[in-house]
Amino acid sequence: MNKKKFNFEEFSNYLSIIEKDSKKTFIKSENCTVCWRSWGEGQPLILLHGGYGSWAHWIKQAIPFSKKYKVLIPDMPGFGESDDLPLPHTPEKIASNIADTLPELISNDASPIICGFSFGGLIAGHLSYTLIQRGTRPEKLILIGPGGLGAKRGEIRNMIARHSKMTEEEIYNAHKINLEILMMYDAKKVDDWSVHIQKQNTDAHRIKSRPISATDTLAKILKKQDVPLFLLWGEKDASVGVYLEDRMAILREVNNKVRFHVEYNLGHWIMYENEIIFNKILESFIQD
Repeated sequence: MNKKKFNFEEFSNYLSIIEKDSKKTFIKSENCTVCWRSWGEGQPLILLHGGYGSWAHWIKQAIPFSKKYKVLIPDMPGFGESDDLPLPHTPEKIASNIADTLPELISNDASPIICGFSFGGLIAGHLSYTLIQRGTRPEKLILIGPGGLGAKRGEIRNMIARHSKMTEEEIYNAHKINLEILMMYDAKKVDDWSVHIQKQNTDAHRIKSRPISATDTLAKILKKQDVPLFLLWGEKDASVGVYLEDRMAILREVNNKVRFHVEYNLGHWIMYENEIIFNKILESFIQD
């Protein structure tokens, strides 16, 4: 067994390096208070994290993209440092509460770029639609391995559940193995930072995202809008498995101008597993 221990002080210092130049803002929405972090100036680039996640899913993008854009990353309602939402938890409610807070961060005519990862991709589709209904039209919508398309989920090995009787070493190894199973294809890329992020994120989440991701809610909301749509998957995304073409077919049906990119030998959390490749792809989508 790996005898790694969590070094919370070192991890907190690392996060502080990324956060120190950000503006951290708590903004009241209809149902809760949403925690935002922002870096840089320019066209707004909104980055939404995945399920069991937080802003730290984008830890390798915040600073690089702030050199050209106003990077805005929330802890979505029910995650991280944002408040809980009252039940029932729906993508419409999550998106609406995020949208409530945006007028304090961007102007009505700002034409933001919205990018969402996994469960955040599903919410990104709903946020885009909500903003259009409120008079703010996104320039484009970029989805990274999104749920909510109604396609079959890939065959995934059973992940390890954590419980209160586990030792610190057992918890570390559970998170490490789970990251190897679901989030990254190259096990060597599952480093201490990703394990720390995973533990912090899973400890803080209060919304069960997977039942929502298993529906076709994203496909339905995309049919109602014509925002330019871009999709990215890692070729080895465990959540997709052999069902990638099924997802592409669904997306072609809802938007016949959708653009796809599949990156060889990368997994689900592509922007952490290989940020150099991912950042180039995201920039190319933004500039397209």
